[in-house]
Amino acid sequence: PWVSFAYQLACIGPSLRAILEMVGARYTAMAVSGLLICGSLNTITMKVAFSMKGTNLDGHQEVFQKPWFITFIMFVAMSSSLLFDKSMWRRKNGLQESLIDSSPDAGNYVRSVTWGYKVRMVSIPAVFDILATGLCSMGFLYIPASVWQLLRGAEMVFAALFAVIFLQRELFLYHWLGVGLCTCGIILVGMASVWGSGAQADTGSGGGGDVHLLLLGMGLALGGQVVQAAQVIAEEWLLTEVDLPGLQIVGFEGVWGGLIMMAFVWPLLFCLPGTDHGHLEDEREAFSMVQSNAALTTMIALYTFSCATYNMAGIAVTGALSAVHRVMLEAFRTSIVWIFGLSVHYLVDPNSPFGEAWTPYSWIEVCGFMVLMLGQAVYGEMIRLPCCTYPVGTMQPSNMASPGALRNLASPLPPARKQEANPETWASPLPSRAANP
Repeated sequence: PWVSFAYQLACIGPSLRAILEMVGARYTAMAVSGLLICGSLNTITMKVAFSMKGTNLDGHQEVFQKPWFITFIMFVAMSSSLLFDKSMWRRKNGLQESLIDSSPDAGNYVRSVTWGYKVRMVSIPAVFDILATGLCSMGFLYIPASVWQLLRGAEMVFAALFAVIFLQRELFLYHWLGVGLCTCGIILVGMASVWGSGAQADTGSGGGGDVHLLLLGMGLALGGQVVQAAQVIAEEWLLTEVDLPGLQIVGFEGVWGGLIMMAFVWPLLFCLPGTDHGHLEDEREAFSMVQSNAALTTMIALYTFSCATYNMAGIAVTGALSAVHRVMLEAFRTSIVWIFGLSVHYLVDPNSPFGEAWTPYSWIEVCGFMVLMLGQAVYGEMIRLPCCTYPVGTMQPSNMASPGALRNLASPLPPARKQEANPETWASPLPSRAANP
């Protein structure tokens, strides 16, 4: 009977492996679908929420333009990742397994890093994320959703420049070509948006706005990308010993971000002068407006759900997506957001504040979008140019799934490679004519 049982197991083994591979592929496909859908929902729900109205503390209706409140909601969504991390809730050897981590022995010196130290270090990217998300959200008040989505590609440009200046990373010719193409794409998007807004204002069609506010919004959005690029550099410098699981990194960044906002950012926003009842932003008014409008409450809840799902889906597919997949996902997200805006304008309400009109300059924005995607493909070595040489060597993986890398599904920095200094070891995209025996 034992021989028969062993024979049956041997027969079942290949089938079981095939089933597990199929389940794994379907799980990855579901996670990628979650990234695409929820990533688009993040942009759409935020834009819709900024156009809705609620009742303030004085009993008057006003538009919900609370970018820093939305930033706080994002951190609340991130903190929910901790609920799905099993190691956080084990009774035995749960947190104890990661309380002490020892680095490789360098000589006779071994440094111990506690789990609590790692958790505290996650507060560093949280500070950067507060400023970056706040600036981007403020800019989102004045620019179309598609333009805001495309301007996110500027993070790669600033991250590459900072890597050269602060990390002494070496950029090859194809890196600079990719950065140049991305810069040209961003410029084309900005020009098309400004000219299109001016054309709509001249013709009196719906959707035209103040060009100065449009430029302010793009400047704030680009400023947020500068801060996010600085966050990636800070992570490379300061978080080399933080190797927490992805869910804990995202979750604790959400906890730290929420606490820092309540303790420091909200009082500062209340004290600074501004247009929100004499304050830069009054969060008491924000809570009152959300409570007074059920539709606004639903939109905030949907935004919270999409942010949480996007973060967990991104962690689930970390390492499973290639650079091609990441660029395609970003392209699809931008297309979905743009199609949504056009559909609202032409099929629902031409005067809707979150709809987008097709202008004579929209083709320039399409060209900018394509140039931006091409630049990212060249930068990430997805497209190899015959005129460039490419280094051969093993990429040095990051010690942690950093918040910056999780936001982009990969680090926007040029990879550090273990390679020889001899240029003859570099690879060319052209095939070799002959091989030495």
